[in-house]
Amino acid sequence: MQLDQITFTRFIAALSVVFFHYGQSVFPANIPFLFENITAGPIAVGYFYVLSGFIMAIAYYQPDKNKQHAINKKKYWIARFARIYPVYLVALLLIAVAKLSVIAVNPAQLPLHLLLLQSWIPSYPITLNTPGWSLSVEAFFYLCLPFLLIWVYKFGIRSLVIFCIVIWLITQVVLLTSLNSSFYAPKTLLHDFIYYNPLMHLNSFIAGLVVGILFKKSAPSSAKRDLSLWIIFSFTIIFLLIWGRAHIENLLNYKIALTNGLLAPAFLFFIIILARDRGLFSRLLSHPWLILLGEASYSLYILQKPIHGLYDKIIVPRLVLSDTQHFYIFLLLLILLSITSYHYLETPMRKFIRNRFSSA
Repeated sequence: MQLDQITFTRFIAALSVVFFHYGQSVFPANIPFLFENITAGPIAVGYFYVLSGFIMAIAYYQPDKNKQHAINKKKYWIARFARIYPVYLVALLLIAVAKLSVIAVNPAQLPLHLLLLQSWIPSYPITLNTPGWSLSVEAFFYLCLPFLLIWVYKFGIRSLVIFCIVIWLITQVVLLTSLNSSFYAPKTLLHDFIYYNPLMHLNSFIAGLVVGILFKKSAPSSAKRDLSLWIIFSFTIIFLLIWGRAHIENLLNYKIALTNGLLAPAFLFFIIILARDRGLFSRLLSHPWLILLGEASYSLYILQKPIHGLYDKIIVPRLVLSDTQHFYIFLLLLILLSITSYHYLETPMRKFIRNRFSSA
């Protein structure tokens, strides 16, 4: 089942993470009406998790229950390792070289990051390569997927739907209660738990998985249908929810977080509409160049910090430019290096690992 039209959305989400980290004061993030959406990096990570669950369902769920053991766990986990770890390791080692003195003070950082365990331990998730915390979470999802599929095969999708709703509600209660308690403060152990712990994001992945399974079971026809207006409508809902968060907080005098699955229903509505579309947006987003950017988005996401560090150290002192000019030169360099990484690091290493170890 080809869903090329969704691929480019990964690039847009990754781009918002880059703006969140390095471009909050540059155009168009400096336009007040657009700021919340352009710099919605943490929220975009939640979109990654929902989309990941959806794509995993499309790739691995078998509607025929007789195929319940079709997923080979060893090959599956090797494939997932091959997908994320090579570039992750390169980015981590680049950061580790730059932070040798920091690692020497707290040597536990490096093995936790190497083993993708940093998000489980408060105070460690963003100690080295900051975006890597989300890969620690994603690795947990990959570990869970075969067992979640077995659950569906044995007990049916309804039981997983109920479980998803329950953990979604529990997550929101824990998150909002903690966020508004007197114990909460940024950069504390409680902050690290509610924002980075994999269990606090599991609802997003399972929501995507559930909807992906239902989508695949429904076997939508490939008949032409132009859902452009629905795509615009669903995107507008997401835009307004992100834009309106601060206004709602001020109105209610209550902190709200959109990062841990609260927007999962809106994300899934957008994904389903986009997946079913066969009109203008589908044709546009299926352009090979946009698909390439979507495929390279993982490298863009995970390499942003080491590349920015190198740019800041090597290029910035030699070019007297505005912050905006520096940001867009860095962004262009990051995109080009991400495409290069996708072609010459990600893809070859993925093939090598899968061929070398899947048959062992």
